[in-house]
Amino acid sequence: MANLGKWNAPSSSAVLGTGLNSLANATMSAASSTITNHTNLDKYVDIEIVLASLSPAAGAFVAIYILESVDTTNFPAQSDADLRLTTSQLLIAIPIGTTATTAQRVVARNVLLPAGDFQIKLDNQTGVALNASGNAVNFYTYDDNLNG
Repeated sequence: MANLGKWNAPSSSAVLGTGLNSLANATMSAASSTITNHTNLDKYVDIEIVLASLSPAAGAFVAIYILESVDTTNFPAQSDADLRLTTSQLLIAIPIGTTATTAQRVVARNVLLPAGDFQIKLDNQTGVALNASGNAVNFYTYDDNLNG
């Protein structure tokens, strides 16, 4: 009988937190700490965006940009404006609901990760500044387990 492929159990980490507090509209966060994936070699991530109470404008979204170090030392150093023009650095854009003034928790699933070290930045395109506390980006990384 052939082996059964299953998901490995995900490991979680808080990637961005207090750096998102009071982040102005149309502004990017500072880069996260380095996420070391050249040893873990995780293939996938579920990205959880937690936003404290806000009233987003129509068409609101947040974008996650990835700054990959191909040599495990140096990272891209583009300005935020240039980074927005570099679509190869865009990891994912996530729509934010605009129907009520509430906290929001949205998840992007099965996002492919690079096999190197990287940092991320969040681009606030919600139409409003983020709340003064309670915002986060969490990663849940995992792989395929082909040994069942």
